[in-house]
Amino acid sequence: MLRSYVSQRSRPHSAGLGRDKHKGGTAVIAVLALLLLWSLLTNIQGHRASPSSQTPLEKHPVPKLQNLVLVACHAVFIGSDYSKAEDQDAWLLLDYQKVPGQAHSFIEHIQEGILHAEHDPASLLLFSGGQTRKAAGPRSEAEGYWLVAEAAAWWGSQQVRERAFTEEHARDSFENLLFSLCRFYELTGHYPRELTVIGYDFKHERFADLHRAALRWPDQHFKFVGTPALTAGAQEAEHKVLEAFRKDAFGCKGSLMSKKEDRDPFAVGPYLGNRCPDMEPLLNHCQSTIHSSATYHEHLPWDQG
Repeated sequence: MLRSYVSQRSRPHSAGLGRDKHKGGTAVIAVLALLLLWSLLTNIQGHRASPSSQTPLEKHPVPKLQNLVLVACHAVFIGSDYSKAEDQDAWLLLDYQKVPGQAHSFIEHIQEGILHAEHDPASLLLFSGGQTRKAAGPRSEAEGYWLVAEAAAWWGSQQVRERAFTEEHARDSFENLLFSLCRFYELTGHYPRELTVIGYDFKHERFADLHRAALRWPDQHFKFVGTPALTAGAQEAEHKVLEAFRKDAFGCKGSLMSKKEDRDPFAVGPYLGNRCPDMEPLLNHCQSTIHSSATYHEHLPWDQG
């Protein structure tokens, strides 16, 4: 976006204008570029959760929103032009992700999230994913998804923009769900009535059965929307992850905890309970239980009856 904007600015047309004139034109372009960057960053600041701060918001900015549309992010955008998100090189991909169509699948998830949010004016759209890759620098997955949508002008659904936010602490799929519920409370002052998750279809069981059940979220108020897997090996790898979460629903130890630690290279850390007080015991569950397989028995804000 920045590159294309600057290229449209007028430039000196004659070498005879002199060195000072050339320097002046360059300075103007540089100032305009800085102003554009400042404007973009200021524009998104209210829509993102700063990973460097755990200070609760002074007020809930969108208290009227009732439902959550959650897009689980899968990669960090590392390009310089968010309008070129279809390029594989614009994303930091792991080896198993380096297959044709991978970048497009991320865009599909963004579009699905926008579509569902557009159809439900009472919904909050949340992109969830932290600063998971050292090589990418301190960029979050969620921020990249939001900015890709911004570069595409939200595919004509501009009204969704004011209801689109980020959650930038999640390090795995369980935290996508857990932290997004906390973030929803932080933004609205209450918990969602309906919860829709956007992801890959082979993760349906993981989200709809294991994660949802671990958090005791009502099945009748949960929906999973999946897009096709890109590789045959994805399902095979998923079996191993499912088995790990069956033994360790909260990902408190072993391979699941190791993955979370590896996916936090900038030591952002998890959500703290002061941002959603009713969830504090739940957020601290891994620290408060000896056995990672232990079920959470305490009261939850969305418990029915």
